[in-house]
Amino acid sequence: LDTYDNKYFPKQGFLFEGDIHSYLLSSDFTNKFNGFSIANAKLGYATPMGDKLALNVGMEAGTKIGNTALNSLDFLIGGFGAKTINNFIPFYGYNFFEISGQSFAKAMISLDYEIFKRNHLNLAANFANAGNKLFSTGRWFEDPEFSGYAFGYGMYTFAGPVQVKYSYSPEIKESRWFFSIGFWF
Repeated sequence: LDTYDNKYFPKQGFLFEGDIHSYLLSSDFTNKFNGFSIANAKLGYATPMGDKLALNVGMEAGTKIGNTALNSLDFLIGGFGAKTINNFIPFYGYNFFEISGQSFAKAMISLDYEIFKRNHLNLAANFANAGNKLFSTGRWFEDPEFSGYAFGYGMYTFAGPVQVKYSYSPEIKESRWFFSIGFWF
């Protein structure tokens, strides 16, 4: 379900994405493969806070169910991007794939200000817990292990959005620059 008025710079609407992938069989020649599933869900809400300012709040979680010995399809968290590919989860403050785990829980809040038509300044914060058996042990309710903050500029062009983000994480005390040009498919 996606009622966002704009995929990249939403001012209002809801988003819900849910997904389950099951891996039941393998051509594993050792006959040691055990089936497993990967489930994840994403929930978002955007609301205007005036004519030019919008608040966007989101939550996302995922877990591996079953064979946890195979870690090649774990969640890889970090970086920036609009389209989730496989189990790569964007997370400000960390480099691509810097955090990994069989399960994760993430919360995000951002403010977007349209300084003039099709040009946006945004400020964001995200928080997450990630690891193994996050949900069965109740660790997803604990204070977040990871946090990241970002300040960015985005412009909507005929070729799609162009975005620049400066992000920082207080845990690793490092900053990162992220660039995105064009539509994500």
